[in-house]
This record gives sequence, structure tokens and C-alpha cells, in this order.
Amino acid sequence: MGRLLTVNGVSYRWRLQGRRDGPEGTAWRLLTVVWAEATRQALHVRVRHDDPWLHINDGDASGLVTRDVGPGLVARVVEMARGLGWTPQERGPTLKFALEDDARLVPVTASREPHGAR
Repeated sequence: MGRLLTVNGVSYRWRLQGRRDGPEGTAWRLLTVVWAEATRQALHVRVRHDDPWLHINDGDASGLVTRDVGPGLVARVVEMARGLGWTPQERGPTLKFALEDDARLVPVTASREPHGAR
């Protein structure tokens, strides 16, 4: 699964999945991270990523969020998730978070999960 990344001496595999529509014309992508040694407790993070081409005629693109989701951002997400209780080496349910516009990780509960999310 996906690309290899080492954070604080621990290896992880990560991938970014396709775009999903969110509320009020926003869009997001699903970042999945697992421990590289074996799949135990997975991490799913919704990352907002609006497509500027879909809003070209809106006149005001100031509210759009586009992010470069690469190794640097994934490493920060891993560190934040570990601080919030993610234990990738142990078996457990998939932890779900949303990466807020201000770069905070917020747990996603069933009531906050957008329609069509996994």
C-alpha cells in the first residue's frame, strides 16, 4: 500500500485517495496511514482539498483550500495522531480524523462524517 515514510524512527505506508464532495461545495481527500510492518490500527484523515477549476466562475476564490499532501504534511499528521492516541503497532479500530483548515486534527464521529465517507 502506498508510499513509505519514516517518522521518528518508525516506518509507515501512506496513500491519498480520490476526491469526495463535502458540504457547501467543498471537497476532501482521504489520507490513509498504516504501520509499515503490518496493518494493525489504521489512520484515516480527511484532508480538505477544493478543486479551483470547479470554482473558476465564483469570482472569489479566497475561501478555497488546496493543500500539497506530501511527505512533510503526512509526517506532521502522523505526529499529531500519535499525540492523540493513535497506536499503529496495536490492533484496533481505524481512527478517523479531519485535518482542519488551521492544521489541527479533529476526531471524526459518526455524526460529523460526511455522506458517502468510509
